[in-house]
Amino acid sequence: MAAMAREARKYRRTETGRKAWESPGSGLPAAYRRILGMVQGVAYSDEVLRGMHDCAARQVQDWLDELETLCFLESLPFAANADHAGLPQAA
Repeated sequence: MAAMAREARKYRRTETGRKAWESPGSGLPAAYRRILGMVQGVAYSDEVLRGMHDCAARQVQDWLDELETLCFLESLPFAANADHAGLPQAA
C-alpha cells in the first residue's frame, strides 16, 4: 500500500488512551503522547498530520496505526466530501 493511498480517517481517543495520556508514568513515547493530546473528541487524519508537521507523514501514519493496535485510538472512515468544520454539506 502506498503511503498516500490510505483512506482518510477520523480518530477518537479511547478510555484506555485517555488514561495512558493522563498518566505521567505510562511510559508513552513523546510522539504517542503528542498525538493522543491532539485527539480531543474526534480528530481527522489530515489534522493530525498538520499537527505533526515536523515529522514525516509515513512515520505519523505508522504511529497512528500503532496507537490503534494498542487500543489507545479507534478510527472510522469518513466520506470524502465531509466538511471538517461541521458546516452543512452541499446536496
